[in-house]
Amino acid sequence: MTHPVLDALLEVIETDPLPSAYTSSHWQRFGRETVVERRGKRLVFRGVQFGAVYERHPARRLLRVLERASYRSVTNSLQSYPRVWWTATRLARECAFGLTFDIWKSAVALSVLMDHWSAAQLSPTTVALIGDGYGFFGALMHRLLPGARLYCMDLPKILAFQVRTHETADPEAALSFLSARGAGKADITFVLPQEVERVEEDIDCAVNIASMQEMNPFTIAAYFAFLRRRSTSRSRFYCVNRLSKTLPGGEGVRFHAYPWCEDDEVFIDGPCPYYTHFLSFQTPWVNAFDGMHMHRLVRLAPEPPHRDNASQHRR
Repeated sequence: MTHPVLDALLEVIETDPLPSAYTSSHWQRFGRETVVERRGKRLVFRGVQFGAVYERHPARRLLRVLERASYRSVTNSLQSYPRVWWTATRLARECAFGLTFDIWKSAVALSVLMDHWSAAQLSPTTVALIGDGYGFFGALMHRLLPGARLYCMDLPKILAFQVRTHETADPEAALSFLSARGAGKADITFVLPQEVERVEEDIDCAVNIASMQEMNPFTIAAYFAFLRRRSTSRSRFYCVNRLSKTLPGGEGVRFHAYPWCEDDEVFIDGPCPYYTHFLSFQTPWVNAFDGMHMHRLVRLAPEPPHRDNASQHRR
């Protein structure tokens, strides 16, 4: 028996798995290869190009230990990291995930946020997770901030993986699916990109890690506009993405071309220190990622009221 939220998502996947306006050439290609479907009495999941959470070969597990050690100067500077990483290792085990780079970077990113919240005396209660892949970052945040309400925003097929992860991580959590038919009050709510404006609450914290670099400009702008409309003086947006990336259709996505604003209040900005390299058994042993990754923590300036009317009046 599947969760009602997963059933609702499966209905969407069977009719409109890749909404055209919100699907870049990257997801037109890899979204079709990603499988979420019923086959008789069982569900089949096969994810393509949105993270790596399974790694069971003993030699690779040792390689990941060495990889984490190579970033020790970064993690040693984060006060929250020991607690977050301890929680992440337990959670990964419960979800049958390996301690891959993607699992580890989720722990480091959350440690960055938790250190900032502590310094700024913030206690987020509403969180928007944009493009959370398998959903591990959200599940980890839910475990460390159990009182916060999470809104998980992604394409339909990817949300199905996130539902499965959250259901495994916390079987008692109240899950809901936000659609035109509404959604009940829940700990974790799953939202399609075309439905984000149905979220009525202000957003205390939004997070996007390595997925805006694979979106089209329309989708990026829609998320920024949504977050600006839900921004308060205590809101934060943490964005970790490639400096630039060329998608399969030839279009370029550039970090500095995202719709940032001069009035945004910036707390962290620059190359991401925990997203510089990975280890492999192939030469070279230490490998750089394809392009520099940036990270920026900001308070997005709220969107000015009646912006469209004002611009029309000036014309």
